[in-house]
Amino acid sequence: MARTGIIHAHSKFSYDGVHALEELVALARRHGFDFIAMTEHSDALDTDQMTRFVQECRRLSDSQFLVIPGIEFPCINDFHILGVGIERLTDSSDPTFVVRFIQEQGGLAIIAHPSRNGYKIPKGLEIVIDGIEIWNARYDGWFVPNDLSIALWKDLHRGRGELVAVGGQDLHEMKPRGHVKTVIAHDELSQATIFQALKDGRFWISNSYLRLHPSALDGWLRLASIACARRIFLFARSVGRPLRNGFRAVRGHLPKVKGDEHSGP
Repeated sequence: MARTGIIHAHSKFSYDGVHALEELVALARRHGFDFIAMTEHSDALDTDQMTRFVQECRRLSDSQFLVIPGIEFPCINDFHILGVGIERLTDSSDPTFVVRFIQEQGGLAIIAHPSRNGYKIPKGLEIVIDGIEIWNARYDGWFVPNDLSIALWKDLHRGRGELVAVGGQDLHEMKPRGHVKTVIAHDELSQATIFQALKDGRFWISNSYLRLHPSALDGWLRLASIACARRIFLFARSVGRPLRNGFRAVRGHLPKVKGDEHSGP
């Protein structure tokens, strides 16, 4: 039996989350997920709020669904690190300290959306970090992973076989589609088994069209096809967005016809 979940999610405990945590969990369960790894913004929480957040994660977890607490830490130069599975805060902005702080709590320290920082990481972080988001649905789009993030992971992975390639949703609002899912090949539903499956490579990342296993990332043909698909996706998005905006602008200036009083833009 496989377990399907979302990694990298925000609720109203963050300043930019749409759903209360209880509502988000209900929606995730309705969409067929088994777990969700929360990563609330550290600068949106104080110690009391962090305690309440962790308690909510525990209250909303049961034998059928697991809510893993976690934090997204902003570091120097707006470099973000996810601390998945942690229950305490730090106000440090030093990335190496933040990674050690996360790991001391038994959490996973993951580089978030590397495209945002030009695929560059602070010096020395490559030898201590646990994982890298090779696919961030918010920054990379949900249709295809980011080949440049995969290339960064591969480059760092050569010297560290246990470095995890992560698919992150960066969820702020649960929508009907567009989910980057993490599927764990394990029956047991616990933080320990999920973390171990990630470290052992017994998982895959998927959306509605693509299933990506870490072992497949070494094949040059697979990477070339991902790179090609991503270029097509980026081109289609660059062309489609202004067309949609133009259509909406034109439609907004058209006189409304009878019976269309409640039509949206």
